[in-house]
Amino acid sequence: MKKIDKNKIKTWFVTGASSGVGHELCKQLLERGYNVIAVARRVPDFEHENALCLSVDVTAPQTIQEAILKGIDKFGKIDVLSNNAGISANITCEEENLEHMKEVMEINFFGTFNTINALLPHFRANKNGTIINNTSMHGLSFRYGGSAYCASKHAIEGFSSVVWHEAKSFCRVMAFELGWFPGTDIGTHWNKVTTIDEYKNLNDFYKKFYYSFINQLDIGVKYIIDEVEKEKIQRRLILGKDAIIKVDSEIKYLRKNWRESKRRALKCAKFNKEFPKKVLKKVMKVVFNKEINI
Repeated sequence: MKKIDKNKIKTWFVTGASSGVGHELCKQLLERGYNVIAVARRVPDFEHENALCLSVDVTAPQTIQEAILKGIDKFGKIDVLSNNAGISANITCEEENLEHMKEVMEINFFGTFNTINALLPHFRANKNGTIINNTSMHGLSFRYGGSAYCASKHAIEGFSSVVWHEAKSFCRVMAFELGWFPGTDIGTHWNKVTTIDEYKNLNDFYKKFYYSFINQLDIGVKYIIDEVEKEKIQRRLILGKDAIIKVDSEIKYLRKNWRESKRRALKCAKFNKEFPKKVLKKVMKVVFNKEINI
């Protein structure tokens, strides 16, 4: 696989850098010789000549803008944005409340929106940029008690895809979906408490799943950086044995629903008589012949 010119990914802006994935990411980036603007509400603890550690609240756009300006002042430009800031939650939908739901969405989703929205003009001006968003395996699958968390992560997945399409002429975009990796704060929020009998003793996932393994955070983060160092990056990078298993189950479920819906979906459509004949002829040949062969 062809490697990217490292000058195009020299300086990273990493959120959630005081712990978990963000902290490990900064650590490995500094070891590889990259410049790192490490930001979090609690100032990250890196003492390195290539590190700029700042206190930033991703829900406060002004603090993001200030950090960007300080980063550019120190390193000249920013090449990569890595969004890791977020919180977990474990409340069933019925027992969830609007205030808490908004809090989780504000940090996880709108925090991601704020950093991307702030840095896209810089990337566009430089005709270069990379955005990687930590969406978790629950951005593609789900878990019990994850009303707020899964909703926020699904939202980031959708948003990432839009930016991937809109900014493709000057910016690369990748979502990375991690399973559970010890060393992150996610596990500290897994105490599930419900007062409703119907929700007690539910499995975390709709299929029985056992953690007979432990995902290694340092290895997972290594693969993330390795991927960014490629000239062409994946649209999604799924890491962790649990993530592969759970996302695969969701893909199979979606494919099943797709097959069951296909006949009715196609019957909803009729030819548009005003459609140009030249284009219609090409569509009939390329698309509908393909459909017939499926």
